[in-house]
Amino acid sequence: MNSTDVKIRALYAGAAADEHNDFRPHALRQVCEYFGAKAAAWVTHSEGGTVGEFSVFPRNLAASAEHLSQLTIKDGGPTALPAEHSRPNGLGFRHQHLDTRLTSTVTFWFAASKKFSEPAAAAQLVAHMVESAVLALQQFIARDERLAHMGRPSRGATALVDASGTLYAASSNFLELLKAEFDLDKLGKLPFTLPDDVIHEDGLFEQGNLRFRSSRQGGLYILHARQPQPLDSLSPREQQIARALGRGKTFKSVARQCGIAVSTVANHASRIYRKLGIYRREDLVELVRAPHTGNDRAS
Repeated sequence: MNSTDVKIRALYAGAAADEHNDFRPHALRQVCEYFGAKAAAWVTHSEGGTVGEFSVFPRNLAASAEHLSQLTIKDGGPTALPAEHSRPNGLGFRHQHLDTRLTSTVTFWFAASKKFSEPAAAAQLVAHMVESAVLALQQFIARDERLAHMGRPSRGATALVDASGTLYAASSNFLELLKAEFDLDKLGKLPFTLPDDVIHEDGLFEQGNLRFRSSRQGGLYILHARQPQPLDSLSPREQQIARALGRGKTFKSVARQCGIAVSTVANHASRIYRKLGIYRREDLVELVRAPHTGNDRAS
């Protein structure tokens, strides 16, 4: 096994062990040191040019993700980069992610003129670095799927997307939900546009019959999808009280937890029963504990 193969194996091992948001800078540093480069930058973008992930080495390197994504670099590489003021000697690689709409551009800068004696091997190492990062994202999704099997029914249908809706990684549950809802065979991009308020801040939104919870992670968005649930007809405060009552808490303990009067809890309980069409506490307990009724904020 040659040194390039050893480094490739180390990259995939790191992808399985690291948190996905730590892996990219770690991998970039390793490959940069292997090539003997002074600095490096790595941008991943979708077909429309939307930047999803951007990493640099060292961390204080001044580089523009948008500039890198627009460089003219042949697939594979290396391609000589235009000289810049502080970085005159650069080489770039471009890799189309397998079976996706994503492209990664990776650039390295060297102290002196650099030519790879085996450019194909160098391009292969960069390609494996990119694909190992995809594995790191899939590991994150797989961990979320395991939460569903451990009693967190509102988890498991998860995806990482960029602002354009292009999928970086998605669980099988997420893909199945969207394919069924929107009658799709394949899914490389969301069949809808992310709402503006979701792009600028975390939040909840609906598309078709599905409910989504989003949170920002760097340049990507984590989406949790689920089907409608009985408690969706309740206000956020009513959902909070319904879950507490469904877990067996008394009106007094719920009042203390929510900082409201016992009589207010009783009024909420009456509205909850009316909206849900139930008449007994036992019915509420069944709804709250049912597998399709998650207990997370998105439920």
